Formats: sequence, C-alpha cells, structure tokens
Amino acid sequence: MKPTSDLHGLARCGACVALLWIAPSAIGADASSGTAAEAAASTGTPVTHQVLADFEGLFASDIRITQSSFGYTQKRGGHEVTASGAYSTYGLDYEPVAFDFLGSPVSVEKRRTSGGLGGRAKLLDPLTALVSGGLYEGYTDHRSVWLDEYYRQQFAALPGYVPATPKGENIVFGLRWEYLPAAGFVQGDIGYSHDRTAPGYEIDFSGLRRSRPDLYTASYHLAFENVVTRRVRVLNEFRLSDTTDREQRLNYQGSLNVAIGEQWVVRGFGGYTQERPTFEAHYFGGTIAYEPAAGWQVDVSGRYYHDSGEIENSLFSSAAPGLDSWQVGLGVRRVWGAHSFKVFVAPYFTRYQPAGIGTAFFQNLYKDRTWGAVQVAYGAEF
Repeated sequence: MKPTSDLHGLARCGACVALLWIAPSAIGADASSGTAAEAAASTGTPVTHQVLADFEGLFASDIRITQSSFGYTQKRGGHEVTASGAYSTYGLDYEPVAFDFLGSPVSVEKRRTSGGLGGRAKLLDPLTALVSGGLYEGYTDHRSVWLDEYYRQQFAALPGYVPATPKGENIVFGLRWEYLPAAGFVQGDIGYSHDRTAPGYEIDFSGLRRSRPDLYTASYHLAFENVVTRRVRVLNEFRLSDTTDREQRLNYQGSLNVAIGEQWVVRGFGGYTQERPTFEAHYFGGTIAYEPAAGWQVDVSGRYYHDSGEIENSLFSSAAPGLDSWQVGLGVRRVWGAHSFKVFVAPYFTRYQPAGIGTAFFQNLYKDRTWGAVQVAYGAEF
C-alpha cells in the first residue's frame, strides 16, 4: 500500500509517520485574546485562532526520518481558513547487496518541504463548501530515496540518466451536508494531484530507458458521519483513486468513538483496500484513553497492517513484497487553559515476505526492521 498522511500511513512505508492531531480543549469566551475579542465585538461574530506545532521521528538502525510541522486555523462563524507547512528529513545508511558490483555503501541525506492552504465556508445553513490545496518539493518517503541512490550508482555515468527532482501539487474541492442538526453529516470530495517521482531505469541493447516520472491522480471521497448517541460517534469513508498507468484503487475505512463514562474513551478503526489484479490490504487499530485527573490524559494505542505486495508498474522490478506491520504505543497529554501538550512513543515493526528474484537487488531496502517512533506536539486556541 502506498499511503498518504492518513491514520494508517505508517503501514506501507515505514517512513510515513501518521500525524496524530492534538486538539486543544474547548476555550471559553474569557480566554479570547484582545485581537479576537475586538474582532468579535466589532462584527458580532466570534473569532478563534488555533496553532499547532508538531515534531515526529521514526528511527531504525540504518534509517532516520523526521518531520517538523506547523499549522494555523482561524474560525469566524461558519467560515474557516487554515495554513500549514512542514519540513522532513531522510537519512539513510545505504548498503547494496553483496553481488551488486557497481554499488558502494554511502550515507544519504535528503529533505522535503511542503505547504498547504485550505478553507471552508457555509453556503446555506446545512451546506458547507470545502477547498484545500498544497505543494511539496523533495522525496516523499525513504523508499524513493533508497531507490534513487541505487539507480544513481548504477546509471549516472550513462547517457540518458537524468537526476531526480521530485515535487508535486494537489487540490481538493468538496461539500459537507449536515442533514441532521449536530448528528448526521455527509461529505463528498473530488481531488486532483500531480507527482513528479524519482523514476526507475533499465538498460538493454537500445540503451538506457527511464520509467514515467510524472503521475496524475484523480480521487473521489465520500464520508458518512453520525452521532448515534451522546457517547457514540460513527464514521464510514469510501475512496476511489485513479492514477496514471494503474488500475483504480478502492478503499473503505470505518471508525468508531465511544465515551465510556466520564473518564474513558475508546476509539477504533479498520479498513480494506483493493487494486486489480492482485493487490489487497487490510488494517485495524484502536486507542483507549483515560483521564486520571483534570487536564491529564493517558492513552494506549495499537495498529496492525497487512498487504499482498505492491503492483509493479515501472521498467525495473522494484515493487515491495507483501508486508505485515504493527505498533503499540503510549501517549500522555496535558491540557491547561488554552494550551495542550502531548508526547507519544512507540515501537514499530515491519516484516516483509521473502523477496523474489526480480527484487533481489533491493533486499536491503525490503528487510525486516524494528523502529522507534516518537511525537511531540503543542496546540493552543485563543
């Protein structure tokens, strides 16, 4: 599976740390800043501001990934504007297999910068319009960094080799319909993205050939969210994506939040992905959160992922074999006034199925690893 930054992003590429949103507690009117209070007084519409700063890291013996991000949201009545930015780093101790006579060990350091804007506006009382967009420059995961270094060592001296310049853009439009006041929602989104990847290479009697560097994806998302009771919330999501030179990919994910008493909350999710002719994946996980005292929360979370192996689309067989991964972590959250702070740590395990003959040169990329994951986040609302 090739995930984005969604909840199960840790699954297919160990480099993709899932963003764990830390929402600050509800803030009363007396917590508003002077600027917000003045705006509210002059317009009659409450204005709130939210900021989030986040650091995430994922570390194995030969791979180091970090991401630092910042987000800002302004809410005014039924309107909302968001802005975000992130800086990611990838450090690899690249090691070719013993029978790769053209390869040599080397330390590789790459980066990615990204940014995004979004907004929502209430068109009618039950209907809200949504729009978001973003762009990035740099490698999207440790796998693309590793493969790019492999192809550079093999073919950089040959005519036809072009250094990779990965980057991309995306835009999403949607509508959200509140068909039951505060209890039933339907949301539909249509998205389009362009990714310039780090392509693969192969050589034959015709010379060096490069796989397609530019990929275009159209995506469609439909979600149903329902507040079943005061303590139970259910979300069902359906996604369809159509990428250049690939079959359509279908995904379903269901989520359930249950408040058990005043101090306990249980969250669970599960999903299934399919792409013809052979790719299948399923995943599930959950969190148990406990509030031992006012302003403190402790949670234990876990997740599991399995897939049948990536579908090969490039000239050279660099597709990942089947993968099983799992994680169990502990988080502590502190809320005081308008501020919140959270620390999360977890071991994360990836176990690949045996590599075939076609992927023998990539055994050191698709090898079993034990990772350490950490997240530190701060949020405020005023």
